[in-house]
Amino acid sequence: MKKAQGSIEYLFMVAVALMLIGIAIYYLRGMATNVPQDIKVTIDPYVSPNSTIDTGDIKVEVWLEKVSGDEYKVQYRIWAVKTPIKKAQLALICMNKPSNVAGYQVITHTGPLNPVNYWSNYWTPVKEQYFPCYVDVYIWK
Repeated sequence: MKKAQGSIEYLFMVAVALMLIGIAIYYLRGMATNVPQDIKVTIDPYVSPNSTIDTGDIKVEVWLEKVSGDEYKVQYRIWAVKTPIKKAQLALICMNKPSNVAGYQVITHTGPLNPVNYWSNYWTPVKEQYFPCYVDVYIWK
């Protein structure tokens, strides 16, 4: 075996190792995009009837609208400010779980939602006695 032949085989092995590392990084990046961003927004008619969380590329607004003496609509708006959003799931979670709240389940929006645009919806009615609540938002970019 010649001297140069061993070094060429060594270079081929290094090239194969670099290709395997590149493929692994490519697949790991693809898996990381499927991890949702979790945002919790607290809402209370007396303490914080309007709340906004702004991360720079996504903004979540939650506010209360009174519908009767002691009942409120919990409304929200999810903004794609700089980054497109593939999917969003929202859940309204109250301290004392309301028994018969219309629409008290997970709300799902599917995209793409391109900047600058928003998704909006609400839960209704929620009585004062069930507050404070928070909206648990999962966003896939």
